[in-house]
Amino acid sequence: MAMQADLKAYKDKIYPRVFLIDELKLVLEDEADFPIHRLWLKDLALGYVIDRGDKFTFISKCHLGDEMTAEEIMALATNNFIRDFEFKIVQTIFGCYELEGEPDHCATAILVAPIWEKVAAHFGKDLVVAFPSYDLVFMTAADDEEGISNLKIELYKIQGMGIEKRLRDYLFLYKSEDKAWSFLEDMEEEELF
Repeated sequence: MAMQADLKAYKDKIYPRVFLIDELKLVLEDEADFPIHRLWLKDLALGYVIDRGDKFTFISKCHLGDEMTAEEIMALATNNFIRDFEFKIVQTIFGCYELEGEPDHCATAILVAPIWEKVAAHFGKDLVVAFPSYDLVFMTAADDEEGISNLKIELYKIQGMGIEKRLRDYLFLYKSEDKAWSFLEDMEEEELF
């Protein structure tokens, strides 16, 4: 009942959030507590959270009650995200591009179609994308071999840096014409040199 009240009180602070399925399964033993989500690629999913300022609380079906459906939560979260967060594309020192924006929300931006479509339109071509943490999203043109090589080197460097809020060192391909994602490579398993 408390969580249902929170859904009302924090209605404007409900957002989508990318997360690692396997890591959350380790923490949550009860299936009823598992977040409302949709699977994406590999072990990544898009869930929905209440942003309490100092922490995120995932929303599960048992929290909904009769007030809202999972579909309504998804739509509300997406609309809130689009309304509240802005992102810009900046050139990196390693020859690629980075998506800058609200800390903790950059990685999620690639899974929010209206935002990502604006980013992709800026380039007008297929992209190779990596998001090694919630705060870092790197990209380069899929036909830029040097850019892809630089992106891989940067991911390799990050592995030893102790970056907080880590996700995975995956590379994804975004096909602009089809607006479709596919998995390319796991840099954690890759020997760079």
